[in-house]
Amino acid sequence: MQKLTDNVLLLGNGNFNYYIVGKKESILIECGTSAGVSIFANEWSQLKEKPEIKYILVMHSHFDHVCGIPMLKKLFPEAQVIASQVAQKILLLDKVKVALGKADEFIINTYAKEGLLPTRPDKIDINNLKVDLAVKEGDSLKSGDGLKIDVFEAPGHSPCSIAAYLSSDKVMFISDAAGYMTPDGLMSPVFFQDYDLYLQTIKRLSQFPTEVLGVGHGNVPLGANQVKDFYSQGLQAAEEAFNSIKEKLIQGQSEESITAELFNTYIKGALSYYPEDMMLGSMYLLVKNVKSRL
Repeated sequence: MQKLTDNVLLLGNGNFNYYIVGKKESILIECGTSAGVSIFANEWSQLKEKPEIKYILVMHSHFDHVCGIPMLKKLFPEAQVIASQVAQKILLLDKVKVALGKADEFIINTYAKEGLLPTRPDKIDINNLKVDLAVKEGDSLKSGDGLKIDVFEAPGHSPCSIAAYLSSDKVMFISDAAGYMTPDGLMSPVFFQDYDLYLQTIKRLSQFPTEVLGVGHGNVPLGANQVKDFYSQGLQAAEEAFNSIKEKLIQGQSEESITAELFNTYIKGALSYYPEDMMLGSMYLLVKNVKSRL
């Protein structure tokens, strides 16, 4: 638990970050997984002054950012779950919800085995993986404290990704839009949707005056210099990965071999707790994105 600004509180274990914006009537940003919400709920119970959660903001529809929704709705039944229009549509698909539920259960079992859970959560009800209200570029959310969060589309990592900017505190919530920083300082590129859009998103978001960068996982960059460094490393990691994959494809190396190398390089820290087949699939998306440009 860490106070980032006068109006923003960070909860979670670092693998899954949760942000409470506002002191009285608040916006909860990021949903994580059931395992993540179990940790969040334990911290929440220790807060002496608990704000009313008015909105729960989903940053994109990947399992580690939506599977916490059912538990969060139990904690905050009056809160509205908000996401992009694309994410809302994705979470209506039965096949997607089944896959998300399986991945969430995998994380629960892994965390329980490692002794990382204060309380083991129940298996989620995938029918409660739903969005109440969709937002788009140009929309904003307001808390009871008079705070306003502006919503921006942030494609590249996924087609449903959004960013949210709290201008009053110079906080930009980007989730996974610019990459994942492993505990040992390695930036993992995550242009799973589109390489060019990914670079454009990073460059665009980096133009906003920012003192706190609300990432989905890992340490939160604080201060303008750390924020600038994170964006720069995100761009550099993406460009280096793209060029490396491109060269290997041109030399005739198999897609499977390149995917395995990427997995061994980047799947560390919080990502090492994820299903291996899912992470291999994610690394293959990097290869696929590069191959489409040859």
